[in-house]
Amino acid sequence: MEIRRELAGAGLPSMALVRELTDQIVLDTVFEQAPVTRAEIAQRTGISKTTVSESVRRLEEMRLLRPAGEQRGRQGRVGTYYQVAADAGFVLAVSLHPTEIRLCAADLFGHPFLQSTHQPMRPRNPEHTARQLRTLVAGAVDQGGVDHGRPLAVAVSVANPVDPRTSAVIPLRDTPYPGGVFQPQEALAGLTDAPLLVENDVNLAAVAERWHGAGRAADSFAYVYIGAGLGMGLVIGDRLVPGSRGVAGEIGYLSVSSQPPGTPHGLARAVAQAGFGTGQLPEPDGPDPVAAAREVLRRAEEGDAEALAVVAEEGRTIGEAIATVCAVVDPELVLLGGPVGSHPALLEPVREAVRTLAPLPPPVEPGALGEAAPLRGALAVALRRARTDLRSRADLRTRAGTG
Repeated sequence: MEIRRELAGAGLPSMALVRELTDQIVLDTVFEQAPVTRAEIAQRTGISKTTVSESVRRLEEMRLLRPAGEQRGRQGRVGTYYQVAADAGFVLAVSLHPTEIRLCAADLFGHPFLQSTHQPMRPRNPEHTARQLRTLVAGAVDQGGVDHGRPLAVAVSVANPVDPRTSAVIPLRDTPYPGGVFQPQEALAGLTDAPLLVENDVNLAAVAERWHGAGRAADSFAYVYIGAGLGMGLVIGDRLVPGSRGVAGEIGYLSVSSQPPGTPHGLARAVAQAGFGTGQLPEPDGPDPVAAAREVLRRAEEGDAEALAVVAEEGRTIGEAIATVCAVVDPELVLLGGPVGSHPALLEPVREAVRTLAPLPPPVEPGALGEAAPLRGALAVALRRARTDLRSRADLRTRAGTG
């Protein structure tokens, strides 16, 4: 009865709202099926041919859709194919990596036209990182504007937690990445009016695995990142769970049995002390913890007894933490990712620990996207936001007379 009263008081949607919804459905269909004719859009959406034709006309006037040739080889009226205009806009995705900034600019179909993956960063120099980020994004905005229009969304992946209410980066002690201690909003202020989306790198990796990787068939899973730091992204009921302040999944801070009670950053320290060295703060001139872990894993694959013992201990330690998570959130699947977590030599020791310790052990599998997962996730959320905003932004420009 409450629902009926709410609907009765809501009234019918305005014609303007109906047109906006229709245009969005038509745009989404073109993104999924392009090139596509008006008749095919009507068939796929169930919207009448007349209404689809009016929507396509409006979207052409907004310079969002353009003809892409004529339909040939069939009887009857010749249809016109449509596709999204090449200069309708583009998106930028940036990943602040421990030792570099990775950038990708892509059109609205997700096809990259600019990638930069080897920009050196100075360890523990956030001011330099902020300047470098601004320079790279400014260059990508200028280059993308030549053929693709204006940026419609910019997504930045950072290593630290991000407040889900304000998108502010939250500094935590023992952060392994220098990129997490400055605010991307401040570094990129004034470069573009496109929405800036800032999110934790492990959360974005989980999003990428859900939409494009090994988590596509799971409504709930835990993505465990093992690299220079340790973290976890949680997808529950097909929704990312960042926590009230953005720190859900910071498993590096879990207490574990191998560390004295009250040890800060207990799991990360236990993993480091077991022999990998991951989870430690990289020193400017010190050893690379990821490279050290990979060397141990390589030796283990070759049968080195000492390395095998280290990997077994690491697997037990990480599996103990995962089993704790399973007892709390009961995920359908656990994915291991990151430059160390995705290594096959680590998989079986972790599986064995989870099978032994978890109340109802879920499958433990490697992620499908490797080290590219955070950048893929940033690109995915930027595309989703850009496509959602595309029609309304174009409508505002048309009304303002800017075309």
